[in-house]
Amino acid sequence: MPGLSPGEFSSLIERLGPFEPDPVIAIAWSGGGDSTALLLLARDWARMRGGRVVALHVDHGLRAESADEAAMLAARARDWGIEFAALRWDGPKPRTGILEAAREARYALLEAECARRAILHLLVAHNADDQAETVALRTERHSGAVGLAGMSAIVERSQIRILRPVLDAPHETLLATCRAYAAAWIEDPSNANPATARGRMRAGELPKPDPQAANARRERERELAHRLALAVSVAPEGFARLNLAALGDGELAVEALGRIARAIGGGEYTPRRVRATGVFAALMRGSTATLGRCRFAPTRDGRIVVAREEAPAPPEIPIPPGEIVAWDGRFALHLRDGPSGLSVGALGDDGWAALPQPERAAARARIPLIARAVLPALRDLDGVLAVPHLLYGRNAQALDTLAKLDVRFRPRLPMAPAEFV
Repeated sequence: MPGLSPGEFSSLIERLGPFEPDPVIAIAWSGGGDSTALLLLARDWARMRGGRVVALHVDHGLRAESADEAAMLAARARDWGIEFAALRWDGPKPRTGILEAAREARYALLEAECARRAILHLLVAHNADDQAETVALRTERHSGAVGLAGMSAIVERSQIRILRPVLDAPHETLLATCRAYAAAWIEDPSNANPATARGRMRAGELPKPDPQAANARRERERELAHRLALAVSVAPEGFARLNLAALGDGELAVEALGRIARAIGGGEYTPRRVRATGVFAALMRGSTATLGRCRFAPTRDGRIVVAREEAPAPPEIPIPPGEIVAWDGRFALHLRDGPSGLSVGALGDDGWAALPQPERAAARARIPLIARAVLPALRDLDGVLAVPHLLYGRNAQALDTLAKLDVRFRPRLPMAPAEFV
């Protein structure tokens, strides 16, 4: 079986664009055959366009030999003229659900490193065999039409686009690509472990994704994005205003409501459909409701304000100078320079009450009551130092710190589907 040619790969990746004129692309490189083929193909594609790739390897620390493998991959990357970074999953590991936890940790590490390097596109090497396994697993779990559609080639996260350019290429084709490059790869023994769901799937015959289901999902995503664009406006302070009538009705309206709650609440998962259906009915009656850590409050002008609930309180975390910090699944903060020892947390009712009257008066005109207590606030040992969205600083030094701080509402998962973006 022949491997992928540069021309074939070019057509596969460019349909997932657009890309920058001199693209800098990150590759999730495990060292296996699939990701090794992707790394070398992407390296050559980027070089032809004046760009480069960065190989990002996640060491989960779950096998004794993982550190040695990371060192070996670093040496190979140097030989291939590729920038390399090893990211390690430190800290305690769960006793159950380790594979799912490792997957979440892997994507969190990859996204954070891409954000630190200001890289937008992350390529992963899921292929046609992986797609078939995913469809089989979702069929087994009765996922319905969405499950039969398989994985998407484009996934939008808060700070990156995850792209799967070789999703239609068989595993053996990618191994043949490695051989054409005379590149060795690492075999992961866990891939054939019959104790895992994917290991069991690989032992049998796998179904193929349903093209009709994939097309139906794309159309559904387009319609969902269209409704959200018509019905929702998102403020940089992290709340939204919703025109419920523009959202329409039916299953798509309920799903859109869940997407809104996920984004404004900073959650990792869309709320359960049965819960969202009940909330949609309550909003249609003009009632206040909560969903996915969000409060939906009707206003006098007929719209609905959506804001993150005050309880449970968003966690307070350090904000070291020079680092990009993700807070509460909703905001990305970058203190370019300034004092150490600062933290970011929710303003809270006490913090709001302690603000000078002019700042509160100015904020009342543009920030709804339910959104004020969950605004991000910088604190030091003496309390609230600054509130970025209110342009408030306790003193001249605080205002200087505020001038060096970038704050963006960047939810963990976007509200609109990838088709919209």
